Amino acid sequence: MERTPPNPAPSVLPELPLQELECFAVLVHQLHFGRTAELLGVSQGRVSQLIKRLEGRVGAPVFERTSRRVELTDLGRTLAERVVPAFARLREGYEDARARAAAAGRSLRLGFQCAVYEPVARAVGGLPEGATQLVELPWGDPFSQLTGGGVDLAIVLGPCREPELEVLLEFSRQPVFVAVAAAARPAGADAVSAEELAALPLIEPRGPAPEYWRSANAPRRTPSGRELAYPAGAATMQEGLSMVASTRRGMLLCEASTRYVPRPDIRYLPVPELAPSTLQVVQHGQRPHRLAGRLVELLRAEVS
Repeated sequence: MERTPPNPAPSVLPELPLQELECFAVLVHQLHFGRTAELLGVSQGRVSQLIKRLEGRVGAPVFERTSRRVELTDLGRTLAERVVPAFARLREGYEDARARAAAAGRSLRLGFQCAVYEPVARAVGGLPEGATQLVELPWGDPFSQLTGGGVDLAIVLGPCREPELEVLLEFSRQPVFVAVAAAARPAGADAVSAEELAALPLIEPRGPAPEYWRSANAPRRTPSGRELAYPAGAATMQEGLSMVASTRRGMLLCEASTRYVPRPDIRYLPVPELAPSTLQVVQHGQRPHRLAGRLVELLRAEVS
């Protein structure tokens, strides 16, 4: 009878010298032992020790060192081509996992522009009590806190074309109105044409919003091509409305905002020729929050 050969012993993966490889990856970019030591927070002697240890593991030098310069050897260049990108991806994956783990136990930080409208308030109310923290975003800076990690989800005026951000829902298509001082507009006037708008100095959002967003929410020209002038800016909608009430300037905003900030010293008049505004729910593509999908479901049910 033939005997079945025993199963071979499982191979043992060689230990990866992560400290040495990290030091190598930094030194590849710096080509300077002192600067590498500063970046890693270790002594210059420790950097030399780690590189010598790596060379001992590899079996040949990976750097040529002289009193004037540090250069990669041919073997070092080959190693760098494979190791440096892989180590960068390893670090990114590790940091992403840490961010996701932190978000899993944290309340949803929801950024919003302008106002928390009824559908949004009801959707937030559908989440567990205390699960959401509301953060007001500047009128002219819809995306910085989202890209920087200050909020997990944002409800902002569209459009959003930032490569790292993901639009989960678009809703609240609203006609555009212009706010003007009540004393500067006859009571009988019930609308403003785009051509009339060209004669009115306007207030635009002040902040680092991208130009495509600014052009959509503070258009530079009328549909017929007449230029619109924005001699002043405001960081918040409330600041802009205060400027409207005390000057001869106007400010564009959506119809829903006019209902949330009624003022006896301001009149809101539709501008039918301008394209409507929309709101978008946006998240960072690499930092989704565990409650983001649920909030979008609740909000979609409210606005559908």
